[in-house]
Amino acid sequence: MPKKITLSIKEESVELRKLYESTTTELRRDRLKMLYYIKSGKYIYRNAIAKKLGRRPTTIGNWIKDYETGGLSNLLEIHSGGNNTVHISDRAKAYISKTLSNSDTTITSYIELQARIAEDLSEIINYGALYAHCRRKHKSKLKVSRKSHYKKDPKAEMVFKKPRKNF
Repeated sequence: MPKKITLSIKEESVELRKLYESTTTELRRDRLKMLYYIKSGKYIYRNAIAKKLGRRPTTIGNWIKDYETGGLSNLLEIHSGGNNTVHISDRAKAYISKTLSNSDTTITSYIELQARIAEDLSEIINYGALYAHCRRKHKSKLKVSRKSHYKKDPKAEMVFKKPRKNF
C-alpha cells in the first residue's frame, strides 16, 4: 500500500494559486501544482500526483524533499543545464571576429583557424567550441572544397552546363 504524503505546507492555498498564475515556466508551475494538490488534500499519494502531472513518483519525492529542506524558495530554484565548461577568451573571440570579417583571409577550414589561433595567440581552443562559436556568433560556414578528379575534361563539362538566358 502506498505511503501517504505527510507534508506541512506553510503557504496558503490562495497564495500558491497566485504564484502559480504569475509563474511562466512549466517546471515551476508543476512544482506549485504539487504543493497545491497536497495542501488542498485533493491527492494524498505520490503516485497519484505523479500521474496527474505526468511526472515520475521519484521526481515528486525529490520535490517534497526540496520543500522540506529549504521551503518554497528552494523548491522553485531550478538546477538544470549549464555543464558546458569550455570557454573562449575575449582575446581569442576578438581575433576570430577580425579574421572572419576580413574579406582577404585565406582561411578555409575551422582546423586551419584553430591552428592559426594556436600559432598567433598561443591558445589551444577545443574544435567543438570554436565551431559552435563561429557558427552561432558569426554565422560562418568554413568549408574545404573537394578536389576535382584528375581525369576530368573541361571541354566535356561544358556539354552538361546549361546556357544562361538573357532577358
